[in-house]
Amino acid sequence: MPALRRLAALAATLLLALACMGMGGMGDTGIINKIPEPDRHFTVTVVDVTDTTFQAEDFSVEGLTMVPVQMGKASLSIDFARVSRVVFLHRGEELQATVTFTDGQEKTVTASPRTLFFGRTPWGLMRLAAKDIKEIRF
Repeated sequence: MPALRRLAALAATLLLALACMGMGGMGDTGIINKIPEPDRHFTVTVVDVTDTTFQAEDFSVEGLTMVPVQMGKASLSIDFARVSRVVFLHRGEELQATVTFTDGQEKTVTASPRTLFFGRTPWGLMRLAAKDIKEIRF
């Protein structure tokens, strides 16, 4: 009989361990507790696709203060300091970006919808994918 009890206890322990392993993602709330430290400090106005407007300080793309885009087959990194505005527009699967430079010139390029922008708002830390942004004003 003691062997049967040990076997039952072992089975119960294994079942409990298996159940606990499946609970790993239960606490994932999407809370942003840290943003990348930017290489320079920029404050921007962001308008998202729901027309919500807010200011973000320490704005960056994963810590870098450049807008990553493509022009044809070339990959470009456009310095935030040269940009006054970026307007994103969905074109099917592609995300078109019209970049207005500080000298008034405009250039239409494409951007990855998965590019993540980070910043600090007056209410907390921000993470926002390019696909969810309508406009950025520098």
